[in-house]
Amino acid sequence: MITYLKPTYTTTSSEFQLQVDLNAVIVEHFLDYHYAHFSYSGVSTLTITASQPITSYDISPHSMGITGIVSGNQLTFTIDSSSVKPSYLVIQINDLEKMVVLADPLEGNAPPPSGTGIYNIIDAPYQADNTWTIDVTHLIQQAIDDASAAGGGIVYVPVGVYKVKDILYIKSNVTLYLQGGAVIKSNPDRTLYDYTTSREGKIFIDPMIRIDHAPHAKIIGRGILDASGIAIMDKDRASSTFLGYRRNVIVGNHSDHVTIEGIIIKDSTTWTINGIQGGEGFTVRHVKVINHKNADQYKIMNDGIDLCGTRNAVAEKNFVMTVDDALCAKSTITDYAMYNVRFKNNIVFSSCAGLKAGLQSHSPMYDVWFEDNDVVQARRGIVVEATSGKQLMSDIHFVNTRVENYVFTSMGKSIPVEIEAGTAPVKNVFIDSAYFEKQAFNPIHLYGSSDANDVTNVTFNDLNLCGNVISNVTDAGVSVGSYTAGITVTSSTNKV
Repeated sequence: MITYLKPTYTTTSSEFQLQVDLNAVIVEHFLDYHYAHFSYSGVSTLTITASQPITSYDISPHSMGITGIVSGNQLTFTIDSSSVKPSYLVIQINDLEKMVVLADPLEGNAPPPSGTGIYNIIDAPYQADNTWTIDVTHLIQQAIDDASAAGGGIVYVPVGVYKVKDILYIKSNVTLYLQGGAVIKSNPDRTLYDYTTSREGKIFIDPMIRIDHAPHAKIIGRGILDASGIAIMDKDRASSTFLGYRRNVIVGNHSDHVTIEGIIIKDSTTWTINGIQGGEGFTVRHVKVINHKNADQYKIMNDGIDLCGTRNAVAEKNFVMTVDDALCAKSTITDYAMYNVRFKNNIVFSSCAGLKAGLQSHSPMYDVWFEDNDVVQARRGIVVEATSGKQLMSDIHFVNTRVENYVFTSMGKSIPVEIEAGTAPVKNVFIDSAYFEKQAFNPIHLYGSSDANDVTNVTFNDLNLCGNVISNVTDAGVSVGSYTAGITVTSSTNKV
């Protein structure tokens, strides 16, 4: 197994310690939870030592069937890297803050730190400071530009913490590689940033990274992109810019065959990954998004992974912990139909929607699949929502979905499934083998807004509510609103 150096600016947890086989792994305290990150192969034994005797525990996702042995303050269990689902776990011990284990597979594509086509940012001519003492944005950008001028290459970011402020532009055929223990971190002084104000009055600063007209760009490794989002954001409730100065991490446009793989993305305060609009072949794999998650404190739109205005795209084996929607397919641009989009084997924790298609439908969206995903927590488990844009959303599939727990927030009370056709029609939605462990406050809700914007042909097959497989509309407790038709509930042996 491989452990990673703790960034100097982070805080070691005082509530949890972790040992993996014979190796101590640092547990960091981040906002109101704790996390540990390492890579491994085969079967490993994990021992968590808590700050108090353990009287109860829960290990999510439950579908992985992980059980432990408790002895005093210690919880011991095993994980297996050969599992289809990655070992990204949310652990509740007693009433302590949550602990997140991010156990990655070993890297298979780690480049060397030097050699032909390698642009190591601490080597000459860049010699970037790795102690977060001075801003190195221009040096990292110079390495990216040099790699691009050579027709492509790898910009190697070794262990250390690198201070940035301005946008980093990733270019065609350039790979930004973050070694485990490397952090590119935004300067938290918001007085340094220019900002823009949206039509709704929300204040944004530029994203950390842009991938524009840059085919075959990559961001890979086991390092961290840290947006310093909560520190930058205006948290003064009396201020005219309260919750302003919010920051994306990665925004992409018009770039084909872009890959983001293996990294941790931390502390975004608006859509974390927003891409790739007008591009195809986008892949997001083994990415861990760890954001602010407490909606009672700050309800901000810090979505996890948004596949926006893209096609032939996949997000698989990722982890998202965030306040707002965790995984979304959004048709965000006109004249670019969105199709063949896959979300597979992801694990998410949200205070809003776990899995969502919409709310944008500015071009037709179809052939969208959410497959084998675990929602550890959400306010809304499964959502299809057309409330911005007028183009048809159709052929949306949710297969083998598991929703474990719900949360109530200022945005409303819990609901297992919500399908809304507000500004565009929604047609042919298939929810197959969905398991909701607990009772939501609200029932499944389907509704349209007009004859033109209606919900038609929604099929539930093998819907399991609190252990009961539902075989008819009445038992499913579906609230069917106006302008809906063709609602079907089936089980393996029954159909109505």
